[in-house]
Amino acid sequence: MFLIGFLRFFCIAIFIILSSILMICVSLLRPRNINNNYIAIIMYRSIAYLLGIKIEVLGKENIPDTGCIFIANHQSNYDIFLVTNAVPKKTIAIGKKSILYFPFFGLIYWLGGNVLIDRNNREAALNVLSSLEKRMKKENIFVWFFPEGSRNYGKKLLPFKKGAFYMAKNLDCPVIPVCVSTYYTSFNINRINNGKIIIKYLSPENVYEPLKSCVYDIRHKMENEIFDLDKSLDQK
Repeated sequence: MFLIGFLRFFCIAIFIILSSILMICVSLLRPRNINNNYIAIIMYRSIAYLLGIKIEVLGKENIPDTGCIFIANHQSNYDIFLVTNAVPKKTIAIGKKSILYFPFFGLIYWLGGNVLIDRNNREAALNVLSSLEKRMKKENIFVWFFPEGSRNYGKKLLPFKKGAFYMAKNLDCPVIPVCVSTYYTSFNINRINNGKIIIKYLSPENVYEPLKSCVYDIRHKMENEIFDLDKSLDQK
């Protein structure tokens, strides 16, 4: 059985190296172009098949035509191969500055127009988000946040950071929760079939005051929805 895991890692490693070389070449011709990002997303999402995971996306009707902010739960590094199956065009992500130092991926991430913030420097992070607000208005783009700020490894949702909600309030646009069913606790790299995950876009949520209550309420809705998604998969 360990052979399956080895072959998976080998195939994924070769895929990432080859796709990264291609993406870097393309991205250098038009650096920071948001279309670079979507090409990379299409490439990475195909790895879900190698991992033996089927993906169902629900609630696409809740994606608006105008720019908005998506907030999703973050389970593991595998999200780059799984959650990307639900990411629409014209979407950029917010990530930690340390991503830039990841071999291949960091450069592709930056060249794709995604945004890196230093969470240890609040003032600098706020300045970056302020610049992003202007970009959203001008280019009518979607912005993807993982408001937990770190991986929860399939356990209870971590407390949400407020950056996405401040931005939505300043832009007077909704946040759209994106709930991903729990996969990390049952995933096995050495198993051929790793089942199915559901990614669901919920209805848009307007940000209101007090912000602390708003964040709590939306987080609670996501927690309940993830529980329901997990329950529906257990019953199949």
